Amino acid sequence: MEEILEEKNEVMKNEVVENNATLVDEKGFVVENKPMDLPEKEEMKPFCEKKCNLAHWIVDGLLAAAVVTLFILHFTGGNKKPQVVQKPVEVGTGEVVFINIDSVNEHYEMVKILKDTLEAEQQKQELVFKNRQKALENKAANFEKNYSSGSLTPQQAQYAQQSLQEESARLQADYSNFMEDFQSRYAAALEQMADSLNSAAKRVNQNYNASYIFTYQSGGQLLYADPAHDITQEVLEELNKSFKKKRK
Repeated sequence: MEEILEEKNEVMKNEVVENNATLVDEKGFVVENKPMDLPEKEEMKPFCEKKCNLAHWIVDGLLAAAVVTLFILHFTGGNKKPQVVQKPVEVGTGEVVFINIDSVNEHYEMVKILKDTLEAEQQKQELVFKNRQKALENKAANFEKNYSSGSLTPQQAQYAQQSLQEESARLQADYSNFMEDFQSRYAAALEQMADSLNSAAKRVNQNYNASYIFTYQSGGQLLYADPAHDITQEVLEELNKSFKKKRK
């Protein structure tokens, strides 16, 4: 019986050696499983090497980028938001100063020039429209006279009446266009003067650092203004000086 077992064991050992797949002990129990070696395919080897090298290159690149990122975060404070440097706001003294608009309108050279120019243009155009209106009224009076005397045929009377109506419509349209353009130019002049006044007031206020600058005008809401806080003269000097430079 023992000879038969030894013979079987010997046969199994030979199979292990041949297959190099299973190992057994002397009693016939399996002690290790080892996969059988398969022949390598030469055509797959270059592709595997290329693919593996590419994978290693990508991983190495990612690791290098991660190291650089950690280095930057370490020396820049990580995810901290950049600090915004705010310019300190200069606090005013709390003083209140004012400007007399009546004096500005009277002594500011640009105001006088614009006012004179616009008034001259208005008077000129008013005279033109007045003459056109008078001529139209004379034509209407002649038409009434001729129509009453019966010197006009019905066709002539109809034609004359239609002509007077068309001329009156043109006169009204021209006058409306002139007034619209004049008001637009006047508004632009006021805006230009307001911008100049604001700029001059800011430059003068550099000497005062006042917190408030009011304008004073006769008949306005401000009933009284302390002359000690009146900067009108300084603003006027700044306005006229700047206007003279622009005219050169």
